[in-house]
Amino acid sequence: MNSSKPVLILGKGITGESFREYFSKKKQPFITYDTRVKKDDFNLKKNLNFNFITEEEIDFNNLKFIACSPGFDLNHNIIKTAKEKNIEIKSDINIFLEENTSKKILISGTNGKSTVCSWLEKLFNYQHLDTLAIGNIGRPVLEFVEEKKDFFVLEVSSFHLDIAPLPKFKLSVLLNITPDHIDRHGSFNEYAKIKKKISDSSEISIVNENLKEFIPQADYFFSNKGSVKDQNFNAIKEICSCLNLNFLEKDILNCFAQLPHRMELFHQLDGNITFIDDSKATNVASSLEGLKSVDESKSLIVICGGRSKDQDFKSFTDYLNKRAKKIYYFGESTKILKKLLDSSKSQEVSNLEEAVHSALKIIESDTVMILSPACSSLDMFESFEERGKKFKDLVLNAKI
Repeated sequence: MNSSKPVLILGKGITGESFREYFSKKKQPFITYDTRVKKDDFNLKKNLNFNFITEEEIDFNNLKFIACSPGFDLNHNIIKTAKEKNIEIKSDINIFLEENTSKKILISGTNGKSTVCSWLEKLFNYQHLDTLAIGNIGRPVLEFVEEKKDFFVLEVSSFHLDIAPLPKFKLSVLLNITPDHIDRHGSFNEYAKIKKKISDSSEISIVNENLKEFIPQADYFFSNKGSVKDQNFNAIKEICSCLNLNFLEKDILNCFAQLPHRMELFHQLDGNITFIDDSKATNVASSLEGLKSVDESKSLIVICGGRSKDQDFKSFTDYLNKRAKKIYYFGESTKILKKLLDSSKSQEVSNLEEAVHSALKIIESDTVMILSPACSSLDMFESFEERGKKFKDLVLNAKI
């Protein structure tokens, strides 16, 4: 990969850091641009190794290619200019697929990606197949680009798929498509078209059967009957079948991986009081799936809100208005939630701390208290993980 021309890294987040480390090891020159890092800060110790430049300093005639982080705005002038000049743009997923020789399974969908990736990792390792789940699940792919495995399982977001077409790989799975990230992609139709791209470069493509009309050319379809967990199980069975892996259903089920911050029952009190962290529910469909799995004989206190991502909240708020005893909401979505929620059972609060403290004052026996945001965390937190950890800390350290 080494070239006298530098690679332009866009974004200094987790992916940007993995780009920096990867190119440094390869002795590939690079420069970095990030809208959040101003010129006065280029020489700070934490920024020195990135070789930051301003937009005006970019020489588009002297770039090897552009390494684009998934969070970078694809409508930015840098991207537009690069496309005009036919400069190649790559994601970290692109580079990993090009450079790593192991078999790869790529998983995408609005909901269930992390669960299926973790489930496959646990199942395959249990069956003595050296497997690692990486990507959007939290482990940057370039950290493992030189490792050899039987399988790498990559969680791929729409942000990754939107950057560039993918090189060839073994198997793709599209779990589902429901409205999400409309603020990024402009419309649901555009979001769905981007998700569809995961099937374009795979040797074997597997798709939820309810998308058959949308993606009729898929090689295999899995059943969408039952709950999301049932559908994920069906997807995993189809993956195993396509790879000629004859695992017993009971072994597959025994390897189900419960993820942190996804319907995580983390605390119980006397009186049948239960606390659930579902911070990973960052869209309406995911929140509703979790809420509908709660025992209907229990009272329900819900904490929700955050960055709305231009979603339609009607189905979510209709359910809360019927099912919840009390609803606390906060964040950038406050205005729309206030309009849609029953004012007799809902309360606007300034932050998560106020929501938890207010809820604990009214909690009674036979109650489930759940953080079910239906929104991104990025208006107030660095990630859904940070939001979930904060929720758990507030509950566990409260004097009840």
